[in-house]
Amino acid sequence: MGSLEIMPQTQKLLVDEGALLTNAFVNTPICCPSRTEFLTGRMYHNLGTPGGACMHVDTSFVERADAGLFGLLSAAGYDVGIFGKVTNDQPDILRRIAAARSAAYVDSPSQYNDYDGLKYFRYEAGSEPYEELLNETAPVFDRQPDAALARRAHTGPFFAYVGPHAPHFPATPAPWYAHAFDDVGIPETPNYNCSHEDKVQHVRQTPPIDDRVKCWQSQHFRDRWASLLSVDDLVFSLYHKLEAMGVLDDTYIVYTSDHGYKFGQWRQTTSKTHPYETDVRIPFIVRGPGIAPGSTLPDLVGNVDLLPTVLDLAGLAIPEDVDGSSFASRLLGGDGPAGRGAFIVEYMSVGTYYFDHTSIWSSDARCGPIPRGPDGANTTECVESEGVGDRAAKGCEIPNFKGSYLGRFPLVGDGDCYIVDSTHSNSWRMLRVLTEDEDLAYVEYDNSWTWNATELQFYELYDLGDDPYQQRNAYGAATPARRAALHGALAELFACRGAGCAAAAVWPRWAELTT
Repeated sequence: MGSLEIMPQTQKLLVDEGALLTNAFVNTPICCPSRTEFLTGRMYHNLGTPGGACMHVDTSFVERADAGLFGLLSAAGYDVGIFGKVTNDQPDILRRIAAARSAAYVDSPSQYNDYDGLKYFRYEAGSEPYEELLNETAPVFDRQPDAALARRAHTGPFFAYVGPHAPHFPATPAPWYAHAFDDVGIPETPNYNCSHEDKVQHVRQTPPIDDRVKCWQSQHFRDRWASLLSVDDLVFSLYHKLEAMGVLDDTYIVYTSDHGYKFGQWRQTTSKTHPYETDVRIPFIVRGPGIAPGSTLPDLVGNVDLLPTVLDLAGLAIPEDVDGSSFASRLLGGDGPAGRGAFIVEYMSVGTYYFDHTSIWSSDARCGPIPRGPDGANTTECVESEGVGDRAAKGCEIPNFKGSYLGRFPLVGDGDCYIVDSTHSNSWRMLRVLTEDEDLAYVEYDNSWTWNATELQFYELYDLGDDPYQQRNAYGAATPARRAALHGALAELFACRGAGCAAAAVWPRWAELTT
């Protein structure tokens, strides 16, 4: 959605001076699992799913001295500091990190959604952890990472994890940036407000976006962009603190996110959780010694690759049970292989919810009540029906392989509400293939999470080379052999563990896939 374009300091200091990874993905497009995957190098299917305590994952790997990034670096002599949001079970994870002695310094909000004027968790090696109220008059980040870096970094190698809340819901911008984008509306991409009868159930039944919904979407989009201006300031501040300390040229800086976001594409309102490019692609930038300024890396990389890459850059051993792979040699200009040809993305519904990610504006008369559904439907009235809606409704044009038009898919949708997540039809796993010859997204849906090939709910297949906005489900046109090859490759990655994940991602199935 162009977020880096409105962050000039991040662009200048990190993108222009570092490497931009243009094909970076998350293993799970929602907060807690993705953050756990980043900090442990382990995939969703190896983190205790289903039934884990935090959005189905077991976050205990994060604090473990032998498994999490914090503990592994601490054991190697790094001074590890933690600031901001770690995972969604924030009060527990911070206490467990302190108890495990996996970090030397913690200064983070006790509740990840409440940064201003509320309790902060404090811990420093050699002392007991405690909580205290943040001074409401002090800008949050002026007093945290900068001060800790200045006081502690000179003692040896350090690692600082900084997790800003922005632009996470409710995306409250700083007062001085609140109206920075008042003249901006949501990007109306070709798939905006389009639904198709060949999508999974809760997506195809979502009703058309009306003016009220669009009003809320636009305001939320403006708020998210405005909140990112403070993140841009944070990047500037930390960069120049490192420069003033004389350690900038010896330090690697990584900038990334735990998932993407959508605004009305396929008529989904505002959130993540779907197997579409808007949700699973992330920005990923690395700046540091040995990295050519302004370089780009087209390799297919994932959030699980962060831990092994950081350990590799630090000259440390990578645990054998880590699912991710280091791309350090590629960052440093090595001539090694480009790595995997595919990546697995997995998501189990965290519970049916609706278009309410803009509730900060619930008292704003400009848009009206929270639009959970047409005609003022509230949550208790929402029904996930089996129908496919009004086939005579206005549709969206979709180009075929030759660039002409196949016609209009109807804007189907007879649902009662704008469903964002669905326990009934939004548990899925995806094979994301990206090679010189293939640019595919193959998705299987199964709310039982058993993945019996004869009992799957639904399939989607997109050729993003010809259909970049994922408007045409090509699964129906695929041959039985191609379907079997895609299913087999996805099943192999879903069962992978440790080094086997890298091997499975390069598998010898290209002949089958391209037949």
